[in-house]
Amino acid sequence: MKISALIYTIGASAIAPSNAFLSLINKVNPSLNKFAEAQEEALLKINLDIGDVEMQNGNVVIKGNRLGIDNMLLKLHGHEKAGPHHVNLPGANGPNPQLSSGPKSLVVVNQGKYVDLTGAKSVKLENPAWEMIWRNNANAGALICAFHLAEEVKRNDAALPKGRFYLTFPIWTTASLQDLRERKAIAEEKAVEAMARHENEVRMMQETNNPLMKALHFRNACKAHEDLDYSGYRSYQKMPLERDMIHLEEGIHLCNLGTIWTKKDGMFGDHVLLGSAHVTQGSIEDLPKKNSVVEDVELSNELHP
Repeated sequence: MKISALIYTIGASAIAPSNAFLSLINKVNPSLNKFAEAQEEALLKINLDIGDVEMQNGNVVIKGNRLGIDNMLLKLHGHEKAGPHHVNLPGANGPNPQLSSGPKSLVVVNQGKYVDLTGAKSVKLENPAWEMIWRNNANAGALICAFHLAEEVKRNDAALPKGRFYLTFPIWTTASLQDLRERKAIAEEKAVEAMARHENEVRMMQETNNPLMKALHFRNACKAHEDLDYSGYRSYQKMPLERDMIHLEEGIHLCNLGTIWTKKDGMFGDHVLLGSAHVTQGSIEDLPKKNSVVEDVELSNELHP
């Protein structure tokens, strides 16, 4: 057997288990399509907060100059595919498209407005689309909206660059959200007990003059610190489980706080966090009122086809 063939055979046998493992963990939530299709004509009102971004305990913190884009109104279509020129989506057009609902039609009802030194202006969002992504057995999924910004939007040093950008919001089912909240409460109880035990052991270690007791209390303090790490409370702290939620169809809960981000060009382009997005549930009253002349024409066409 040639050396190259031998290397290929060994490599193939080594890769095969890896591919089998990936195919096992990269299965889609079987209810994903049902969840996505149920959001037909759902309305989302969104305000964007853009600036110098830092992540603190899982929260987006904006520092320095800020740019606000307010009163965006989006309408989701769950049964209609996105247009042919839609912005590529991280799920549907990414390495694991099977985890995506596929690109769905997204209508920008209100483009959103911002204020710069010259006054109030509207943004120009093009080629929108949305998707849900949800891995099987994962407690949470994500709702992602994609846009192409025709022109850079800027106020002082804060800017939303021209090109594609995304809004990502965490989503849960009623059952998974309740389960996570219960597990978070248990983890916090364990963390509180471990921190109290750690503090008590450190205090007793400092108070005693007995070397053996110092060593014992030091050991107990280390064990309490280890229990604190293994409680899992730090991971739960980063989850926005207690924030306000929007209740969507099929028992889906959408977190009211999401992220704004973009991706640099290239296959391995870095993700760049741009700011935070705040969403509330829209209603029919938020839709633009039709012009009475247009309504008269439509009524006339209905009466005299």
